[in-house]
Amino acid sequence: MTRVRLFFFLITFVTAAAWDASAQCTAKPTAKMQSAGSSSALTGVSNPTAFSITDRGAVTFATDGKASGVTAGYGRVQANTGSTTPSGFLIFSYTKNGVLVSEATVPEMRPISSGRVYASVDGAVNTGVAMVNPNATAVSVSFYLTDASGRNSGSGSFSLPANSQIASFLNQAPFNETGTINGTLTFSSTAPVGVIALRGFTNERGEFLMTTLPVADLSAPASSDVVFFPHYASGGGWTTQVVLVNTTDAAISGTVQFLGSGGSSSPYSIAARSMQRIVATSSGSTTASGGIRVTPDMGTASPSGLSIFSFKNAGVTVSEAGVPTLRAAAAFRMYEIDCGSYPGQLQTGLAIANPSATDTATVTLELTTLTGEPTGMTSTLSIPPSGQTAAFMKQFPGFEGIPYPFHGVVRISTTSAAGVAVVGLRGEYNERKDFLVTTSTPTDEAAPVSSAEALFPHLADGGGYTTEFVLFSGSSGQSSTGMLRFFTQSGAPLN
Repeated sequence: MTRVRLFFFLITFVTAAAWDASAQCTAKPTAKMQSAGSSSALTGVSNPTAFSITDRGAVTFATDGKASGVTAGYGRVQANTGSTTPSGFLIFSYTKNGVLVSEATVPEMRPISSGRVYASVDGAVNTGVAMVNPNATAVSVSFYLTDASGRNSGSGSFSLPANSQIASFLNQAPFNETGTINGTLTFSSTAPVGVIALRGFTNERGEFLMTTLPVADLSAPASSDVVFFPHYASGGGWTTQVVLVNTTDAAISGTVQFLGSGGSSSPYSIAARSMQRIVATSSGSTTASGGIRVTPDMGTASPSGLSIFSFKNAGVTVSEAGVPTLRAAAAFRMYEIDCGSYPGQLQTGLAIANPSATDTATVTLELTTLTGEPTGMTSTLSIPPSGQTAAFMKQFPGFEGIPYPFHGVVRISTTSAAGVAVVGLRGEYNERKDFLVTTSTPTDEAAPVSSAEALFPHLADGGGYTTEFVLFSGSSGQSSTGMLRFFTQSGAPLN
């Protein structure tokens, strides 16, 4: 796969996306960084914003970042009566001195009452949490840390007022943790809350690279499924670390297998409520890539977690991105974009792994427009047992003629009984020709739809920041109508 560079950023845990969502992908705004909370309005979008999405279609909305100060807050995705809530994500980016320096993608989420996430505060690494209380009354949130040996520490609690939001690092209020942290953060709330977590890394030239951390819902029943990371890269400047999180109160164990040209295996054994980190073996100047299979031992649960792959150029870490643990399925949907000031500036890619150790997977890719209309373009791939393919959309056979610009939805399907595991890659060249990449998780087309509200627990606009919101039809036969609403951190409507 073509080398890609994965950039992210964080400022006082205010994040946002800095590119125009129009079909032309116009240039980013240029502005100096400002303090969070110095403005109380979004620019470029209405509040509320109505959406209407056809089956296999999508819509996008983006702030334009024209305000001089940064507005922080959160978003609520609400389906109309008789409709269902679409799939979606938002993209945070930051433009400084006319240069896009970072982007990150965060999926929409449903509120949960308890969760666990990988937590690290260690030198150049920090962890931030944004939490929204969507309820009409205040909630009480309690939390504790667990180290790599399974020892709990750092417990505390705080009150989150009705309809309000907080966003802070673990070494800031209300967590107020001190010293080095390498383990997990577990939280519980008296009513469901929306939560996202972000891992930040300050690189060798002082830039903050950020990746989204998956938050495990502790109320979900544990399973012993084999799980996958559809992509890793090691050697030639690339490093991949696998972080596994134990979501149970009992020790778990199993094997991490790096498939493809890497070809190594490592056992894992994780104490209750804790985590373990495994680094892919480097292959020197040669880049090894493929998928990762995580197989739990008999009688133990599957871990949660993510793989973090980073790229170092001339002694500087210029990119970092994360892929959550994923399960194989027969069909997925994902938003697809190809636009910019020139062809190839902003493009979408896919990494597809075949979980079967014995059967070849035949995979079909199909493109539809934003209105769900077929483009007539399809691509058929053959992935060998335990194999993987990763490329940008125009590199797949049959997709060379994707029009420019293009916004739409790609459907990934297979007839293989084992299914496939898929992750999306969204890449953009910035003004100094660094290639910034974020990952996005396609939706399982067979997943049940719901009319329940979804949340974007953090957004920002102005002072060099913008946020793009992407909503799409994620399940078979799904069409959606509703409203996207924006609120300040105190819960007042924005604008």
